[in-house]
Amino acid sequence: MSQSSALQLSIGDVIPRSRFSRDAFSGKVKLAGKPVQFDISVPAMRLLAESASPVSVELELYFSCLVRKQMRFRELDVEHASGDPTASRTPVVPGLFASFRAVTTQVCRIADVDGKPPVQTLPVKKSDLFVPDWVRIDYRAGKWRGEFGFERNG
Repeated sequence: MSQSSALQLSIGDVIPRSRFSRDAFSGKVKLAGKPVQFDISVPAMRLLAESASPVSVELELYFSCLVRKQMRFRELDVEHASGDPTASRTPVVPGLFASFRAVTTQVCRIADVDGKPPVQTLPVKKSDLFVPDWVRIDYRAGKWRGEFGFERNG
């Protein structure tokens, strides 16, 4: 599978805490300079250990008329890729890399665009304000599932 092909797209899948036993991975990883709590279920860890290719998860915060969170899971083709496909990603556990980006639509008038509107990365000066506080990753019923969120302060 090529680097750009998505394995799964996860838009706000709620992963119950019961999916994370004491044998699951739980730890903090610095993502874009901010410590982020990652919880990865046992089935997801097992699949990562058995996989021939590492997996990349991109956490995306999408700004348009509404704010949308989504996670893209991709298999990384490190053998055939030019350059290092893991270079801009943060290692989380063996076989799993993560990245974050905030994006916005390139045009505001959706009626002017055929199909999915193109997006561009937002030039965020204080990325730690946008990077999530926690991430949960699971593999269930043949699909990668993920969610991320922010702690309430105050």
